[in-house]
Amino acid sequence: MAPAELALTLAAAGAGSVLRYLLGGWVAHRMGPEFPWGTLAVNALGCLGLGLLQGAAPHDRALLLVLGSGLLAGFTTFSTLMLETANLATAGERDRAFSNIVGTLALGLFALSAGARAGAWAAG
Repeated sequence: MAPAELALTLAAAGAGSVLRYLLGGWVAHRMGPEFPWGTLAVNALGCLGLGLLQGAAPHDRALLLVLGSGLLAGFTTFSTLMLETANLATAGERDRAFSNIVGTLALGLFALSAGARAGAWAAG
């Protein structure tokens, strides 16, 4: 990896984490604390974005690196998903914990697939 690519990837990851904080917090505030909607939203949007990127530019290594491994990896959060799920389960909210895991996986796979198809279509 060239130094410029590394710098761009680091900057993009930082921007992604700030966007995650802002959007996740906004969604959580709007939807309420009963379920981790903010984390679900950012992870689903991140999957959609990665699918779009992969579908539109599957061979552009630099773009995949900066936007995929940088921006979108910084934007999404697996560790917070696990923590929030564990917190729900510990609080006796096992149905919500299960829904969080299954819902995130299902929505993420759907968003990734839809994004890849849309990206490939847009790229022609």
